[in-house]
Amino acid sequence: MKYLIYFLFFQTVAFAQVKSFYSDVEKTIQSIPASQKKATAKIAAFIQEKFTSEDLQIKAAYYYVISNVAYDISHEFTVNLVISDDEMVSKTITSKKGVCIHYAKFFKNIVNQLGYNSQVISGYTKRDNVLAEQSHAWCAIKLKDGKWYVFDPTWDSGYIQNGKFVRSLNSKYFKTNPSESIKSHMPFDYIWQFLKSPITEQDFVKGDLNQDESRKSFDYNETIKTFLNLSENEQLNELKTRMIQTGYKNKLAKERFEILKKQLEVFSLNFNVRELNAITNNYNNGINLLNEFIYYRNAQFKPVKEDQEILEMITKPLSIFEDCSDKIYKLGFVGQDNLYDLNKFKRSIIDIIEEAKKHKVFVDDYLTKSERERKKMFLLKK
Repeated sequence: MKYLIYFLFFQTVAFAQVKSFYSDVEKTIQSIPASQKKATAKIAAFIQEKFTSEDLQIKAAYYYVISNVAYDISHEFTVNLVISDDEMVSKTITSKKGVCIHYAKFFKNIVNQLGYNSQVISGYTKRDNVLAEQSHAWCAIKLKDGKWYVFDPTWDSGYIQNGKFVRSLNSKYFKTNPSESIKSHMPFDYIWQFLKSPITEQDFVKGDLNQDESRKSFDYNETIKTFLNLSENEQLNELKTRMIQTGYKNKLAKERFEILKKQLEVFSLNFNVRELNAITNNYNNGINLLNEFIYYRNAQFKPVKEDQEILEMITKPLSIFEDCSDKIYKLGFVGQDNLYDLNKFKRSIIDIIEEAKKHKVFVDDYLTKSERERKKMFLLKK
């Protein structure tokens, strides 16, 4: 299922270029061989070879992205998030075009290859107290000093003028302190504010950046560490919880929250379908074991096996069927198209359990008999 998320580029305002800021990396980055421009791993390898300090490596990666990617105005409002990050970055490298999510993921990919912890952050922005009409994406990096800093390669790459992208490199949003970035960049998930007491949506809109004293104990570093170890589904659930805490009343937050709910529905559906497939596989395994028992019973329990082995031949499949029954009735929604087959499967499990129980009764009775009486049991109606 595909969802379209809308991203903001920036206001049509030109920033004054800071010509000297990139002078220590500019010429070197411009000399990178064409053969090393085709993958972030090669770009990162070139940077590591030419620069050893943390500051220059990050700056070189940032400069490479903002000087090589042009903002794609034709796709300003629609982004396909179904494709993988690697595919998105690969297309950005090839086309040299993109919107904010492409800038952010391209930069993140290079930085991660350099060995730094970088994350893409989604949220919304404001400028001159005016809330943007579209969502935005930027980056954050945890540097060697243990602190997180905010980077927005899209906003530092240029501006829109008369419907055209004008490259005008800037450094205003390079390595920004969280206390400064929160004035213009509001993450959907407050852990990416990197503040000991995160502000709410209402505070951001009003420009009230005084941190809430009641949340002074918030440890965003530990929360982020835990968050990054979660599955994607768990991360989305965490985001949902925190968006409810922060608020999602404005248009952009509402849009993200609705998409989030749909994402969780898809994850839940996919998870339930995978569970159903696992139950089905287990059921089929039980059928194979039950058939083995039936073949053995039809052969009048020959060749001879130990009583315990005979008992296990029927208790194992019965246990499997009972486990399938327990799980199938705890299973969530698996899609409207699967409901008929699901109900049919449930009836099959009920029937096979009854069948297996009858065989279990036979075995229990068999094990109480003498050798002579056991032989007679096979002459009776099964």
